[in-house]
Amino acid sequence: MYSKVFLKPHCEPEQPAALPLFQPQLVQGGRPDGYWVEAFPFRSDSSKCPNIIGYGLGTYDMKSDIQMLVNPYATTNNQSSSWTPVPLAKLDFPVAMHYADITKNGFNDVIITDQYGSSMDDIWAYGGRVSWLENPGELRDNWTMRTIGHSPGMHRLKAGHFTRTDRVQVVAVPIVVASSDLTTPADVIIFTAPDDPRSEQLWQRDVVGTRHLVHEVAIVPAAETDGEMRFDQIILAGRDGVDCLWYDGARWQRHLVGTGLPEERGDPYWGAGSAAVGRVGDDYAGYICSAEAFHGNTVSVYTKPAGSPTGIVRAEWTRHVLDVFGPLNGKHTGSIHQVVCADIDGDGEDEFLVAMMGADPPDFQRTGVWCYKLVDRTNMKFSKTKVSSVSAGRIATANFHSQGSEVDIATISYSVPGYFESPNPSINVFLSTGILAERLDEEVMLRVVRAGSTRFKTEMEFLDVAGKKLTLVVLPPFARLDVERNVSGVKVMAGTVCWADENGKHERVPATRPFGCESMIVSADYLESGEEGAILVLYKPSSTSGRPPFRSMDELVAHNLFPAYVPDSVRAMKFPWVRCADRPWAHGRFKDLDFFNLIGFHVNFADDSAAVLAHVQLWTAGIGVSAGFHNHVEASFCEIHACIANGTGRGGMRWATVPDANFNPDSPNLEDTELIVVPDMHEHGPLWRTRPDGHPLLRMNDTIDYPWHAWLAGAGNPSPQAFDVWVAFEFPGFETFSTPPPPRVLEPGRYAIRFGDPHQTASLALQKNDATDGTPVLALLDLDGGPSPQAWNISHVPGTDMYEIAHAKTGSLVCARWPPVKNQRVAGTHSPAAMGLTSRWAVTKNTKGQITFRLPEAPDHGPLFLSVSAIRHQQEADAIPVIVQGDSIELSAWSLVPAN
Repeated sequence: MYSKVFLKPHCEPEQPAALPLFQPQLVQGGRPDGYWVEAFPFRSDSSKCPNIIGYGLGTYDMKSDIQMLVNPYATTNNQSSSWTPVPLAKLDFPVAMHYADITKNGFNDVIITDQYGSSMDDIWAYGGRVSWLENPGELRDNWTMRTIGHSPGMHRLKAGHFTRTDRVQVVAVPIVVASSDLTTPADVIIFTAPDDPRSEQLWQRDVVGTRHLVHEVAIVPAAETDGEMRFDQIILAGRDGVDCLWYDGARWQRHLVGTGLPEERGDPYWGAGSAAVGRVGDDYAGYICSAEAFHGNTVSVYTKPAGSPTGIVRAEWTRHVLDVFGPLNGKHTGSIHQVVCADIDGDGEDEFLVAMMGADPPDFQRTGVWCYKLVDRTNMKFSKTKVSSVSAGRIATANFHSQGSEVDIATISYSVPGYFESPNPSINVFLSTGILAERLDEEVMLRVVRAGSTRFKTEMEFLDVAGKKLTLVVLPPFARLDVERNVSGVKVMAGTVCWADENGKHERVPATRPFGCESMIVSADYLESGEEGAILVLYKPSSTSGRPPFRSMDELVAHNLFPAYVPDSVRAMKFPWVRCADRPWAHGRFKDLDFFNLIGFHVNFADDSAAVLAHVQLWTAGIGVSAGFHNHVEASFCEIHACIANGTGRGGMRWATVPDANFNPDSPNLEDTELIVVPDMHEHGPLWRTRPDGHPLLRMNDTIDYPWHAWLAGAGNPSPQAFDVWVAFEFPGFETFSTPPPPRVLEPGRYAIRFGDPHQTASLALQKNDATDGTPVLALLDLDGGPSPQAWNISHVPGTDMYEIAHAKTGSLVCARWPPVKNQRVAGTHSPAAMGLTSRWAVTKNTKGQITFRLPEAPDHGPLFLSVSAIRHQQEADAIPVIVQGDSIELSAWSLVPAN
């Protein structure tokens, strides 16, 4: 019935990690072609904010321009989002590249293969060159190039340590050995750097096996195998399927993961075309994903039985087809070019990404990037989400825009003349974030993730005004946010945060007690979010926008702080103060008054609900100015004002204490009002009318029932002027604290809940410990030799005086229908708001010291208590249904026994 600002039921177990949002950004458009993209850390000691190397294959008439695109986010305070190209070399038909610090000088060098030929039907017989480009340690073009070796048809390579760790090695594999020859196996080659890699000698070449039509080479670094492997493992995907090669210190070994797509008559392509290894929990090889076959249309995953050894080579793998993307074309090829594993959502388990080249005719399903997420570890079930709809020939993953742990995605369009040419080839990045910004006329829409389901902290500065930098912050559960002690402030919009100082623990929620006032200043070096996470506005000190008191509007200029990675349309916006008399809603009011408004920021959730979290706008008023009494009769929201600067120290909120009909807002009698002064960096509590349990009262037109109220700046002589500046947070209706505050009679904790006396033989239970939503809640009679009573977690709901009861094993919440109905059955669920239920209970004690659980008060109902039915369940003689009934408090009592 009422919208909640809380992100999830307080007692619910930690939500599964959800995928982040992705801010798309064009890195390079207008390309002539596209094939390869690689994240390239310029220095070998840091993988943060790498550059990007991208190129196409080129043609006989046009060599390929190997370019390094310099990351604009690698330097602090950079205001540009442009990726500057640095040409490294011009090559004939380059295919694959990787990197390593070959010279051991702290800078990564480029390892690349070229002279391939225009296609598999045009392999250069004396080509297949493998070379390295020496990094000069500065952003210079035309890097020195040295040859490593040759092998016609060279198609994929990776750098690593395959038989030794004292120097760089390269595994390199041709796809074919001659034009149109799909049957002769190609060598799997290990090149080993010489003592002096700058010398002109070729690198040592060792053939460690042969394979057919290898389209992808991946490696599993030994450092990621938790000590299982001494050297890096090589994953090959080709006509032979997916297999793993490794050196055990004495000889090369092979483990076949699976043969991939079966051979079909008339189709020259079977097996696999790409493969990647995904971590699941403590197992670095929890699954292996595969694209099948060469340029195919099938996505598969290999899994191993529960209890299998960790890693790849000691397990038996089973192939499962997840998706088939459309039919193959007349040349027996499809749209899938690559699969990549990475922990996209930060939960410690890898997702995998599928690069889709595109199709002719265009097809949404077969163009862009799909992300597959493991959602059921027991049964190895995956969900899939579209990340991009721009042609993707290759994918590179890295954190391109911050020093955090987020994983961003870079792609290059697949555009190869004579094969498949995507329109408008480009390189793009998709930056992982919890906040997306877009322009809405003169306002900004900020779409945010649900804090309870994200694993990444996101901060986005958006406005510098009145000596404060306003920053929107999304914190995952139990996350730390460093702040400047006794200077920074927080206004919580959803969830909870807390900090501790010498006076104890301090908690902040979306609203303090009704008609109260509370400081926003954080008296510690950091704060932490609660188990539901938090979304907040952080007020950081600014040296740009002045310090109070503010004597004129010239001192209150607002500055756009949106970061470089948001759309240019947002970064170009101005945020002027507009005299309120000039706003269309003024209707002739506020003439000649120093009263100004700055709009505005919509904060909505970015999921399918698009639910409103808040609308945020700023106001300023000079000495003696009234913002005008109003009661929101035409709009339904709950408004909290957070004061940045109180010019006189006497400004604040006034509200009428007489019936609405007895108050004249145009000529207010201030003796019929009360005032709460809101000092600098303070916020006031709810001023709207509520029911005793904290639910807002609604008028007949469903608007929130407000008394007449207004911000009144402090009285005095406006010479010199001293402006009040405050931020208005307009929330959908939400529950808040009870009025008057009830006594705290229950300590949160884990309990067995018995009906009546603690020695009674009936205890609260979830039928069969079933986590399914809608499972009945029962009172089970204790039987000799039967199981112990079930345990329940009772938790206080932040920002209210209510409690929730969650099943300790399943997390199911004890819920009742809302609006409430007498004598209804009670059930367990995980999503009460989505199912028309409430999980909130008021807790009191009766005269015997026993606990009662009461539903929040609602219109047209007296008190309704959690109780038991006098009728036994027909199917279970030992169970009594738990119901909501209107009996007296003495007849609906429970006793709590601490449980483990």
